[in-house]
Order: sequence, then C-alpha cells, then structure tokens
Amino acid sequence: EIVASSASVFFNINKSRIASKKDLVNVKELAECAKSSGKTIVVTGYADSKTGSASYNQKLSERRAEAVAAELVKMGVSRDKIEVVGKGGVKDLTPISYNRRVVVTLK
Repeated sequence: EIVASSASVFFNINKSRIASKKDLVNVKELAECAKSSGKTIVVTGYADSKTGSASYNQKLSERRAEAVAAELVKMGVSRDKIEVVGKGGVKDLTPISYNRRVVVTLK
C-alpha cells in the first residue's frame, strides 16, 4: 500500500483553524504510517506573503502548524515525534490562497 509522502492542509485568510476537515484524510494516512514505522512527522506552516507583516505571518504560520500538530496528537501520534516549523509568509504557489497551508511530511 502506497501512502502519499506529504499532505497539505489549507487555511482561510488570517485563520489558524483548519478550513476543511477533509484535508485531514491524507494526514491521517501519514499519522498511521508514522506510528507503525516510528518515523518523525514534520509539520511546516506557511502564510501568504500578500497579507500581513512578516512577523505576523511568521506567528500565523507557526499557529497553523501547531493546529495540525494537535490533530496528529488526537490521531495518536506522540508529540515528541512531531516537529513543528513556521516558514512565515511565502508566495510559492498560485493562486495566492494556496500559500495558506501546512505541509505534513514523514522524516
């Protein structure tokens, strides 16, 4: 069975609450994989650089990552197996709203 190597969770502008619980389906697969393999999960938060100051976006990206980390803990992943990273405001993706995301990967 092949599990996606990463999953993205999207957020509404200026929010750190997960926009759609549907996004957690792939996160759950990664959580199960991490639990069975003992791997660490890296949760990286982003904000879009078009809105908010750099310092605000840094905090927002961290809050988004923490929100997803909390979901992983609910799924049974040990908190010490989760690394949380905030990357601040970015403009990597188009449309800009896609930058309001958290990416979950196995390490």
